[in-house]
Amino acid sequence: MQRRRDFPCIINGGKILMSFVFFLFISFSCAKPINNTTDFSVLLAFKSSSDSSNALSSWILNSNPCSAWVGVNCHPATHGVTKLVLNNFNLTGSIQILAQLPQLRHLSLHHNRLSSTLNFTSWPKLRHLYLSHNHFTGEFPPGISHLRGLRRLDLSYNGFFGKIPLAELTPLTHLLTLRLEFNSFNGTLPSIIESSLSSISDFNVSENSLAGKIPDGFSNFPASAFAGNVHLCGKPLPTNCPIKPITSDPSVGRGPLPIGVTDIKKKKQSSRNEKILMIIVADTVAILLIILSIVCCCYYKKSFKNQNRKDSLKTFNSRGIRIYGSTTMGNVRNGEMVCFEGCKGFSKVDELLKASAEMLGKGSVGTSYRVVMDGGHSVVVKRVREKVKRAKEIGSYLRVIGGLRHANVVSLRAYYSTKEELLLVYDFLQNGSLHSVLHGNRGPGRTPLDWPTRLKFALGSSSGLAFIHGCTKSNLFHGHLTSSNIIIDAKGNACISDIGLHQLLQVPFSSNNAYKAPELLINYNANSNQARKLSQRSDVYSFGMILLEILTGKMATNEGEMSLAKWVKRVARDEWNWDVFDFELVRHKEMEEEMLALLKVAILCLASSPKDRPKMNVVHKMIEDINGATKGQEKSSAGPAMDDQSSDSSISI
Repeated sequence: MQRRRDFPCIINGGKILMSFVFFLFISFSCAKPINNTTDFSVLLAFKSSSDSSNALSSWILNSNPCSAWVGVNCHPATHGVTKLVLNNFNLTGSIQILAQLPQLRHLSLHHNRLSSTLNFTSWPKLRHLYLSHNHFTGEFPPGISHLRGLRRLDLSYNGFFGKIPLAELTPLTHLLTLRLEFNSFNGTLPSIIESSLSSISDFNVSENSLAGKIPDGFSNFPASAFAGNVHLCGKPLPTNCPIKPITSDPSVGRGPLPIGVTDIKKKKQSSRNEKILMIIVADTVAILLIILSIVCCCYYKKSFKNQNRKDSLKTFNSRGIRIYGSTTMGNVRNGEMVCFEGCKGFSKVDELLKASAEMLGKGSVGTSYRVVMDGGHSVVVKRVREKVKRAKEIGSYLRVIGGLRHANVVSLRAYYSTKEELLLVYDFLQNGSLHSVLHGNRGPGRTPLDWPTRLKFALGSSSGLAFIHGCTKSNLFHGHLTSSNIIIDAKGNACISDIGLHQLLQVPFSSNNAYKAPELLINYNANSNQARKLSQRSDVYSFGMILLEILTGKMATNEGEMSLAKWVKRVARDEWNWDVFDFELVRHKEMEEEMLALLKVAILCLASSPKDRPKMNVVHKMIEDINGATKGQEKSSAGPAMDDQSSDSSISI
């Protein structure tokens, strides 16, 4: 009987013990501290030295760094920092302390003012590195060969110099992006890249001091990837290489090779033939300089007599820092400054040219700059550097373009024209092009572009293009529509830009341009005038390619079986499946019918015969119907804006 009386006590005691153990487990689980305090101490030290404007105000001690600190991502098990994204935070100083983050896989610090030298050996797990638009200097950072898993490397718009260590890049078999433009690298591009770095699809070394022949393996990259290297030659550049190759001396690209007593002493052991060759080169350079001086004197003397120094405009700085102009530029003979409705911040060309400017990029018709006026208003100035002919005809055409006003058309606010050049002033839209939004920073760290946003881009750009085609008095068409010519404004609206520039300036187009309609590529001749064949129906074909980009997430290509249009049509012919759509759209599978509907609109636009393509107003109506089906009875956020603003859209000439 005594045992029976004690039995409940034993049971109760066991329950109490189990409850106590469970309580300790929960307590330790909930109160478990982040076990990698070293990484967070490193981040706080970095903030202390680099964040003078307190942009990283969320980085405080009494919060969880892995969930509450902006730009910080951690490993779920070790809590080590694996991702750090701090773009446009006005950070300054050195990033050396970040070398103490060994688990870092993704580092993005572009558009800051960081300025230290770099060493890659401390980040063996790094996959993505974005450091563009900073003040980094020195030779190419050492240790790149240790990053065997590196996929994206962007060091553009900095102050690096010296040779590009291609031999150290060869082990990086997974490298997809290598962007080194707007630095001061010199030397050559040996063919080692052709075989060892064949995985690279995004490559740019423009605006450096590279020299020599471009390896044959680079011919698939655009000429813009090599522009600004005056000593580079060969395809895809239009400059042919001389029979004798350019020397691979590291000093090439920094100017003529100095020859003097010091150099002769250094080369006492060189052969007699080398000395003779040096003397011949020096004499040749001297003769060329004398001839060039005579030609320049004659040219400026004649120019001064004809028009009292017609144009005192200095060129835009190659780094896009400032542009300058004469204080009497508004009265230059044969020049004309024309302003349209909405022109703000300037009334004369010298006011425009004296403002600070930043280079945005180079295109086939000219270079674009963001210009900030004294009042803080920003505009885009596109500078056409080719000699402009038929000034009266151009002026008449630009007045038509300048009168276009629509919510989905980038407004031309002014232009300045002389016989030598043309400046076009547009509104500045800060969210970049549709091309950069669709294809920029693909991979880890990118915010996926959802279906409603993509449909909004398709609807807005179709509205703008339909408006342009609807200006019946002028019978307008774009002529060179690409995803790079569709700009996203502050409200997320897609706006058409660069209307009619290619046919106006008669710029020949490339035969491998994926956006060009088939009728424009028949009997293609780069020197022939293709403007006669351009039409509104060829714009519709280009728009169909843009819809494919929006749906597939792939860049427009026109290379045989790799052609985006051919690939999509083949998938459509065989069987509809999700392989055709961008993987970022998988989370919107409930919208599959609407995606398929938009894909069918794109294929209609890509009909081989112009007469089989729908007109742009019909295309816009079909996309409106898809948008209505997607939103049900509720109007999309873009709907009212489109309807309200389209009713006010007009053309004034």
